Amino acid sequence: MGEAAATYRACDGRAWLWAIPPQHYASFLQTGTFAVHRVGRAVLYRLHPGDRIFAYLSGSRVLVGLFEVTGEPFEDHTPLVPGIAYPHRVRVRPLVVLPEEAWVPFEAFSDKLEVVRNYPSFRSVVQQVLHPLPRVDEKVLEFLIRARAADLERAMSALEELRQLQTERAASTVREKPLRYRTEPFDRAAALEALVDYLEQRGFVYAPWIVAAYVTALRTKPLVILAGPTGTGKSKLPILVAEATGSEAHLIPVRPDWADSAELLGYVDLQGRFRPGPLLRLMREAQQQHERFFVGVLDELNLARPEQYLAEALSRIEDRRPLPEGGWITEPLLQLSLAPADQGWARVAWSANFALVGTVNVDETTHGFSRKVIDRAFTLELTEIDLKAIPSSDIPAEPTLWPATAWWPRALRLADLSGPSAAEQQQLHRVLETLQTLNRWLQPAGFPVAYRTRDEVALFVLHADETPDAFRTRAGEPIDPLDLALWMKVLPRLQGSSPMLRRALCALLGWAATGTPAERDDELRTLLDTWTAAGYPDRWPEAPFPMTAARLAHMWLRLESEGFASFWE
Repeated sequence: MGEAAATYRACDGRAWLWAIPPQHYASFLQTGTFAVHRVGRAVLYRLHPGDRIFAYLSGSRVLVGLFEVTGEPFEDHTPLVPGIAYPHRVRVRPLVVLPEEAWVPFEAFSDKLEVVRNYPSFRSVVQQVLHPLPRVDEKVLEFLIRARAADLERAMSALEELRQLQTERAASTVREKPLRYRTEPFDRAAALEALVDYLEQRGFVYAPWIVAAYVTALRTKPLVILAGPTGTGKSKLPILVAEATGSEAHLIPVRPDWADSAELLGYVDLQGRFRPGPLLRLMREAQQQHERFFVGVLDELNLARPEQYLAEALSRIEDRRPLPEGGWITEPLLQLSLAPADQGWARVAWSANFALVGTVNVDETTHGFSRKVIDRAFTLELTEIDLKAIPSSDIPAEPTLWPATAWWPRALRLADLSGPSAAEQQQLHRVLETLQTLNRWLQPAGFPVAYRTRDEVALFVLHADETPDAFRTRAGEPIDPLDLALWMKVLPRLQGSSPMLRRALCALLGWAATGTPAERDDELRTLLDTWTAAGYPDRWPEAPFPMTAARLAHMWLRLESEGFASFWE
């Protein structure tokens, strides 16, 4: 140990090797603070501003960066890492932080360090947590780190130059001949029936109207919320539909700590390089493959607040503008200033062959939805559960490929709709009259149906009329698309306990169940007795709007028992 101590004194105040548990590195990096518990604390107080630290992840056996000490060591018992005491600390600033793909493995330097000669193995050095390095070792490790950083920079620059050339070449092609989606004959009604059969052959039970509503809603507005009890197939439905139609669906689990769009869209790291998130990568892939439809599935959408981590996407979805060749596009999603090498990500927009689906469980661990989210989405609850239904999977399931154009809406707004037939005009008249009637009660309560909701309900009904036979229960009973649209677009917005909302719910429930609005609470008692005697069905028998009436009845009972009305069970 005498020789080791001599080496220690010779290099005191220069460079140090700091062994960090891999699971704590992110916290150290984020706070700009390196810390020890007990082992290494004596050496820590030999550090001075200007000293340099080579960060080594002990469990992963990799060198990850070079840092500079910016202050004297200090003690602080404020938690730095949850559940771990790190009272002895020092402030650092990054000089070179390697991305994970450029980390330097243990084998690249362990046999080249002078410091190892004083110990049985490199592990003995690391066990001391913080160890001084001779000058020659400092030069070796700095060379390795800077070489890996430079190699990655050159590789990324070369890749970006290649992408730029491909983009310019594609742009010149577009100028000569406008890019168009491939159009081909498509029997929508037959394709939807084949889709329902495919899901059952794959061993999953969904009522035909649920599949039809999901597809129609996604076509009308590329943002759909799937709600329902656990185990009803919310996450599986978009995956299976994509599988059956030749589309791409990718599951993105939502984390409770998401407070902004950095995890989904990306962020700029400490070195100024942009790190794209999974949603932005998927949107870029969709933009590059115009012939295919893509779906991003946000699992457990409301574990965090969607209006925060989806803020840019929620704004862009209302920024859609039609393209001359068909389909639509938005402005780019990112609002960051990026380096030239990352400019490709700054051009990623929401294209017509991409949709976003979120699954929802409503319990005490999740957040409620803001009006901003609900107003921009179709909400589909998987309520029809038939435990006696056992699907048959004897017949091999075969997918039916859908062109990307099959997911295009007829229009983004009613004002853009061209050439409705006489029958469609009658259907539109029914929709608009119904919504105008609803507003008699919704507007005073503060929940009016505005133009965006009007257009989306109307377009949903027109799209549904192209596949009327698919809107049916497993028993073959028809489902009215307008009733379904009210249930999906209007009712989720209603929540609260105000007297005006109570009056609106009373009138709406009477109107949906009988065609005549109820004016007093006691008028509902006879109606509700009929419904409860039937076993609280999800479709009110004989009602003009069976699904809307049944859900309003659930909401009214909750208002009576808990003093608060909400669409969510």
